[in-house]
Amino acid sequence: MKAKQADDIVLLKQRIIYLQSELARYKAKAYEEGDIVLENERLKEALEKAEAKIKELTKQVEAVIAENVVLKELALLSEQRYEQLEKVKREKAELEQQLGQSRSNRSAEESESWFLHTLRQQNAIAKHEKREPSSLSSPFSFSGEED
Repeated sequence: MKAKQADDIVLLKQRIIYLQSELARYKAKAYEEGDIVLENERLKEALEKAEAKIKELTKQVEAVIAENVVLKELALLSEQRYEQLEKVKREKAELEQQLGQSRSNRSAEESESWFLHTLRQQNAIAKHEKREPSSLSSPFSFSGEED
C-alpha cells in the first residue's frame, strides 16, 4: 500500500510538472487570449486537484507511518511479555523440581522417622524386659503368695 501511494505521489508530481510545462508552453505560443485563459483555468483546476490528491496521499502515508510505530511498540511489548512468560515457565519448572525433591526428602524423613520410632519402641521394650526379672507373679497373682 505504501509503495502504491508513493508511486501515485510520484505520478502526480510528474503530472504537475507536465501541466506546469504545458501551461508555460501555451502562454509562450500566443494563442488567442480567450483560449489561453480557458486553457489556463482548466490547467489550474487540474493542478489544484493534483495538489489535493498529493495532500490526501501524504496524510495517508503519515497515518500509516504512525500506525507502523504503534505496531512496532506492540510487537516489542509482545516480545517482552513472551520473554516474561518463558522466564516464569523456567521458574515454575525449577520450583516444581524443588518441590518434588522436597517431597521425596520429606517422605524419606517420614519413613525414617517411623523406622526410628519403631526401633525406639523395640529398644524400650527390650530394656524394660531386662530390668524386670522374668517372673510370672504379679500383684494380681492367684498363687497365694504375697510379697
